[in-house]
Amino acid sequence: RRGSIRTHPAMARLSALVLLVILMVTAGSSPCYDPRGQPRRCMPDFENAAFGRIPLVTNTCGSPPEDYCLQMGARDASQLCQRCDASDPQLHHNASFLTDFHSQEESTWWQSQSMAFGIQHPNSVNITLHLGKSYEITYVRLKFHTSRPESFAIYKRSHADGPWVPFQFYSASCEKTYGKQQRQFLRPGENEHVAFCTDEFSDISPLSGGNVAFSTLEGRPSAYNFDGSPTLQEWVTVTDLLISLNRLNTFGDDIFKDPKVLQSYYYAISDFSVGGRCKCNGHASECALDEVGRLQCVCQHNTAGTDCQHCQPFYQDRPWARGTAEAANECLPCNCSGRSEECFYDAELFRRTGHGGHCRNCRDNTAGPHCEQCQQNHYRWEQQGACQPCHCHPAGSLRLQCDSSGTCSCKANVTGWKCERCKDGYHSLSEGGCRPCACDPAGSVGTCDPNTGHCTCKERVEGHLCNRCQPGWFNLQPHNPTGCTSCFCYGHSAVCMAADGYEVTHIRSDFREGMEFLALGEAPNEWYIHVLQIFFPFPPTEKFLQNQRLSYGQPLTLLLRAEGNGSRAESGVFLHGVQLVLEGEGLEVTMSSSEGQAQDGKQAVTFRLHEAEEGTEPLLSAFSFQRLLSNLTALHLRVSHGPRPGGWLWAVQLTSARHGAGTRAGWVEECTCPPGYIGSFCESCAPGFKRDIPFGGPFVTCVPCTCNQHGDCEPLSGHCRCLHNTEGSSCERCSPGFYGNPFNGHPDDCKPCPCPGHSPCIQLPSSGEVVCTHCPPGQRGKRCELCDDGFFGDPLGQRGPMRPCIPCQCHGNVDLNAVGNCDSVSGRCLRCLYNTTGEQCQQCRPGFYGDALAPSPAGKCAPCNCNPDGSALGLEGCDPVTGQCHCLPHVLGRTCGQCQHGYYGLQRAVGCKSCECHPMGSQDSGCHAVTGQCSCQPGVTGLRCDRCQHGFFGFSARGCRACNCSPLGSISAQCHENSTCLCHPGFVGYKCDRCQANFFPDPPSSSCQPCPTCYGLVKDGVCPMPCRGGVELQPYAALPCPHVSPAGGAAQGEAAGGGSQHPALLLSFTLALSSHPGGLEPGMQAEAVLGAGQLQLERLRLWLNAPGALAMQLGQLQQEAELQQDRIRAFESDLVEIRADKQNLEDILRSLPEGCSK
Repeated sequence: RRGSIRTHPAMARLSALVLLVILMVTAGSSPCYDPRGQPRRCMPDFENAAFGRIPLVTNTCGSPPEDYCLQMGARDASQLCQRCDASDPQLHHNASFLTDFHSQEESTWWQSQSMAFGIQHPNSVNITLHLGKSYEITYVRLKFHTSRPESFAIYKRSHADGPWVPFQFYSASCEKTYGKQQRQFLRPGENEHVAFCTDEFSDISPLSGGNVAFSTLEGRPSAYNFDGSPTLQEWVTVTDLLISLNRLNTFGDDIFKDPKVLQSYYYAISDFSVGGRCKCNGHASECALDEVGRLQCVCQHNTAGTDCQHCQPFYQDRPWARGTAEAANECLPCNCSGRSEECFYDAELFRRTGHGGHCRNCRDNTAGPHCEQCQQNHYRWEQQGACQPCHCHPAGSLRLQCDSSGTCSCKANVTGWKCERCKDGYHSLSEGGCRPCACDPAGSVGTCDPNTGHCTCKERVEGHLCNRCQPGWFNLQPHNPTGCTSCFCYGHSAVCMAADGYEVTHIRSDFREGMEFLALGEAPNEWYIHVLQIFFPFPPTEKFLQNQRLSYGQPLTLLLRAEGNGSRAESGVFLHGVQLVLEGEGLEVTMSSSEGQAQDGKQAVTFRLHEAEEGTEPLLSAFSFQRLLSNLTALHLRVSHGPRPGGWLWAVQLTSARHGAGTRAGWVEECTCPPGYIGSFCESCAPGFKRDIPFGGPFVTCVPCTCNQHGDCEPLSGHCRCLHNTEGSSCERCSPGFYGNPFNGHPDDCKPCPCPGHSPCIQLPSSGEVVCTHCPPGQRGKRCELCDDGFFGDPLGQRGPMRPCIPCQCHGNVDLNAVGNCDSVSGRCLRCLYNTTGEQCQQCRPGFYGDALAPSPAGKCAPCNCNPDGSALGLEGCDPVTGQCHCLPHVLGRTCGQCQHGYYGLQRAVGCKSCECHPMGSQDSGCHAVTGQCSCQPGVTGLRCDRCQHGFFGFSARGCRACNCSPLGSISAQCHENSTCLCHPGFVGYKCDRCQANFFPDPPSSSCQPCPTCYGLVKDGVCPMPCRGGVELQPYAALPCPHVSPAGGAAQGEAAGGGSQHPALLLSFTLALSSHPGGLEPGMQAEAVLGAGQLQLERLRLWLNAPGALAMQLGQLQQEAELQQDRIRAFESDLVEIRADKQNLEDILRSLPEGCSK
């Protein structure tokens, strides 16, 4: 359907626009140029711009699938229903059916959801069509498959990013729905850029196939002058269309909400056509896709842009305009005279000239709107030639623009085609022209440079005008070939100037009549004069020697006279080849003078004392030559070609300088000394500096005093004069009594040592701690706060009042070579020797005694050596003077090592026990010191001498007597107290020294054997009771019975017995009988007993009647009583000892540690 219009009854009212449409169609088929090549308006073909473009819709049926019914009328609801399914190609009705190609027989349509899904006002369904570029739209046509909507609107956009603009409203209720009055035309002069609202095409009939055709220019007065109406041109320009379906047409039966009825109301459009042309503003006959797929015009008439809406870059000679039927309005090229391809439209230029193309970036130095003239400050020989720059010198020319020949107009004193240089004698071309040269004649040679104005200076002169000396030189003088004199300054500075306060002076000789030459050389025509060999009272040459540096560069004139033919008064012979030899500072230079001037018959020869003088050898530097003059030690004069060996030095004059206000001596320098030097010539070291070589003289470099900012130094020797409590050759250390780091260079670097008497100290580098190094005798410590070994006190009063350190007072009782002998604060001696003790070792220590202050160690303290057994517990040691130990009771001796007399058994913690010797049994009260054994009387024994020895009896003050029992007859050597012995059977007698009756000695058996039976019968007859009775009575053994002996019978035994029986036995026998009255055996006759008793009584009577018998018996009884008493005392003593031993054992057991007693 593209490019075709189908006839419809609704188009009848478009007849008024047929002519306009025909014109547009005809123009669209015409090319953009006529057969003559002249441009004319051209337009793309008229077409259906919507064909093939799928619109965007906001609602389509089929999602989900739904049923819809055909509307047959209000009275007859349709029973014909169909299904819409977006997923079924046979049942869907999507937006592509709006703009597709179809026939009337097989119609396709787009369809929305039905009213059953809420498709009704105020809900709208929008259809948006994007055309891809701007079109000039003639009409918009919609063909509805169902009844036409009650209200819908058409909107358009003139630009892709522009706002939506109302294009046309259709509604049976314009005011209610859109708020607009119904209107279908405008009057001339009214705003034609408004949308109409009409109720046309808003009826529900027809129910299918109804058309709506919207003509964009209908009812607008300017439609008949479309080319002249920009408003309508903009009105018909469309890039996008929007169809907004706002309200369905119904019969009103939808209010009952019958599903069949609701399913019969929906929007359905079978065709959406847009008639128009691709907008190209009359400058293109077609539109095509560009390289990125965008639609744009194929522009002609030198236009460009998507819609050919502007001119191409170089076609700006008039403003852009649409092509019309009367004029193509093509874009015209700019006129740039062939010298540019760039221009822009200049409205003001177009107003003035009718050509608005203003060229830019003109070539060949041209300018103007059409590159028709030369740029400023350019010229050209020919009118069509390229322009050349004038190149007039901006400073030398009056203006930068030259004439047609390129010649510039020059300022005063300026010359040249371009006014680029100064005239001769002028320099420094500038805005003011050229200035005359002003070179200083003293320092320059020739004229100045015409460009820079720099003068040509002498060798040692500088400056624009050659008016100043170079650095290191001074005294600019015209006669000086180098211009200036070098700064001497003893080599320490290169900055100097002519000094003030010096005047010219002349040093003259005071020879009385001249001075003879002295011939010294071997050559016959050469004499050598040494001025120092002339002997005068005052050497006249001293004034010409030594420091003559102030004569540097000045003349030395010698007045000479050669020896003539005789008299000195004759005219001298002219001398040739005079040479002056200068010596000094280890240098020697020879200066030659080829000729001199005659003066009163003499010859004046002048030497200029300068290293640059001709004939000077060797060639020295200015500094070396001045150094030689600073210490001139000798002058020599050599004269050649003399005719005779003789002549006179008549006079000498040397120009020099001295302090004064006369004629200024400008050759004397005033040096600007660098740091470290002072003096007019930097000849001295400044304060704080010294000669690098001591006493090295003014040429030696001055170096800073290495005094670490603690004073200055003596300039010549370099020795520091130290301040700030420092010392050393460089003040590199603090003075004694001060500490710190002098190398810091501060006045307070060295601080007083915090030491007694400001004694020396040091500061430890690692910690910065100050330590005293020379404490006073007897003191030590980092701050001498402690007393040294062997001294005591509190020197700084850290523990109380200050006390000086004094030697420890230990009375020589310490090792003087040892350390720590006494407490450094209290003075208490800590290492006392020689067994001494005390605060000052002034006494013997416990356990020793003697004189601790004795001069000799041997006479000092000796050990107490107290016997531990005899010394009292808790009282250790001894008397420190006498050495007497503290003894236990009854212990004696200095060391308590012996018991008191009468005591023994020295025992720890107990002392000595009493001997308790028996007063009768012992010889004295003393006993053995260890065993306690008393010294017994003869025959006495026992620890206490309280009993007789075994075999003794009769204990008494005289001792005990021996029993003397027979060793054969007695059972024991011990006898009874009555001295009777205990006999073996068969033995009788006090000493058991004989056999009893009817027994006899038997030597082989050492016993008494019984006699034969007969002797027994005799015995029985004699002694019936003992023999017959059953009771053994001891007295019977003593009865006199007949004894049988080997020698004889009973008579011998009787005789032996004699009357020697002890009367006590007789008494005991009697008592025995009385004590045993019933003891007699039955049948024993009383007469026999009585007879025996009578016999014993008789014997007793006889015994008692014996002289002294009674006294003897009493004595024996007394001895027996004493003996018994001694025995009782011995027993009691033993009992006491036993008890004491028991107590000691118990004490020992209690003193043992727990567990040891087990």
